[in-house]
Amino acid sequence: MAVDVNLLVGPCPFRAVPTAPADLVALRSAAGLERAVATGFRSLFYYDPIAGLEEDLAEFAALADWLYFYAVVNPEFPQAAVLVDRAAADPRLAGVRLVPALHHYALDAPAVGAVVARAGELGLAINLMARLFDDRVAPRCIEQAVPDLDAVAAFVEQSGDVRLILSMFYFSELQALDLDWAQLPQVYVDFGCCKPSVVSLDELAAWFPLERALFGTAAPFYYWQGSRLGLEETRLDTAVRRGILGNNAWEVFGW
Repeated sequence: MAVDVNLLVGPCPFRAVPTAPADLVALRSAAGLERAVATGFRSLFYYDPIAGLEEDLAEFAALADWLYFYAVVNPEFPQAAVLVDRAAADPRLAGVRLVPALHHYALDAPAVGAVVARAGELGLAINLMARLFDDRVAPRCIEQAVPDLDAVAAFVEQSGDVRLILSMFYFSELQALDLDWAQLPQVYVDFGCCKPSVVSLDELAAWFPLERALFGTAAPFYYWQGSRLGLEETRLDTAVRRGILGNNAWEVFGW
């Protein structure tokens, strides 16, 4: 059984996506998911992310035994601290997600540091999402500003002991980060949407600790089977693949 750490669900403003509760039950069966962590489009695009999150939780309440959510926080929104506290108090919320590519704030802004510090005090994981859309097909009406890699590296190094997950970065971006991954035991990376190939996954152990590799597919907005097939065809041993597909996620989320 797998844990998908990056589902994208709810009403999508750009195209029809099958994310009704029944659709997600079918996805769970097809993908062999034990648990999943989702982000709702409402949380990403509503002016008030708290309102978006509440609607997401209500729509998918029947799936709460296996479907968790990130609380998307815009640190510059007036109620950012309230949402961080809300995430810590609700067992359905797996952590806080930052999306500077859509919300257009600097990673070194004081408000970002305050959110990260509060999440750390409450024992919450922070997810830094590099992008929502593949750069080649991003809707022209959306100004997606992927964070500068130097700024990302500085953010990671300054996050202290907070559990940090990087998502939706390309392999080339992750490899270009000036970081000593071995010295950052609190940092995990979701490789499912990094455009992974069999070769890149086979070479992953040479530069990243495999016990901190996670796998999210951004299904059903994106096609999930290609990334999974790439992982299943690697030369990684069975225990390592099981860790990437699920066991590592249990550790980072403290389930």
